Amino acid sequence: MADKPTEKVPYYKKVLHFYFAPEMRSFGTLVYVFIYGYFTIYYIDNLFLAIKFLFYILFGHTALANIALLFTGMAFVISLTIPFFLSLYSIFLLHVIWDKSHWAQYLKWAVSVAIIISSVCIIIFSDSAARFAARRPVMQDFVYYANIESRI
Repeated sequence: MADKPTEKVPYYKKVLHFYFAPEMRSFGTLVYVFIYGYFTIYYIDNLFLAIKFLFYILFGHTALANIALLFTGMAFVISLTIPFFLSLYSIFLLHVIWDKSHWAQYLKWAVSVAIIISSVCIIIFSDSAARFAARRPVMQDFVYYANIESRI
């Protein structure tokens, strides 16, 4: 009789089991996933704002705008989307690091701390860069159009 093939566990179930495992480390992983989950939800608005800017450029009256608006807008869109994607990726990255069985325990801790520190610094820098780009005079029409004067 042939053996039954083993079912492959979906990736999202592996990640959920990593964060919600009945182990002592789950307290730390739950804090981590809730913080980065909050960042992801918080910065999803930036993603929608970036899409709104792209539609403003493509379909608005500024389709043939000057080059300063296009380059400032490119910096604005990139710096808006980085925090969302970085915080979303950080949730999955911790699982990948701790899933490596051939890494030493101290190396896993060191890489985890480095990821936390660097991702928070990159998120802060990117958010500041988006605000800086939005304050440029060439972006003022979009700032008033999108009604984001209070956010910058």
